[in-house]
Amino acid sequence: MKNPRKFLFYSLLLYFAIVFLGALYIDSRSAFELIDTVKFIPAMKYVSFFGILLFLIFYVVVTRDTRVMGKEIDKLKDEHTSLKAKLFDFQEESRQIKDTPSSSESSLPEKTGSDESNASAESTEGEDDSI
Repeated sequence: MKNPRKFLFYSLLLYFAIVFLGALYIDSRSAFELIDTVKFIPAMKYVSFFGILLFLIFYVVVTRDTRVMGKEIDKLKDEHTSLKAKLFDFQEESRQIKDTPSSSESSLPEKTGSDESNASAESTEGEDDSI
């Protein structure tokens, strides 16, 4: 987790802990002593405003991070698609190379066993005439 996010999480945790402790303090007082808590109302306004402000900051940070991550995910999806297309092109190219015979193989006539024996017989006859 990034440092600004940690700071926001800990700030919100502290805020809610203070609000919870304040609620426990008010709850523990009797009805006659609640009149004394009226002096805390201005502080409670500031604390509640601080909580709303923390929430809005947290919301903005999370929304911004979500947008940035969404753009990054879109870029990665585009890159993934282009790499898949390149891989497909390479596979098709290799299939075409395997399917088509090479030009050197197709231009040579096939030799059979009888052709070889005739060729060897002709070559031996030519040697005898020269002697």
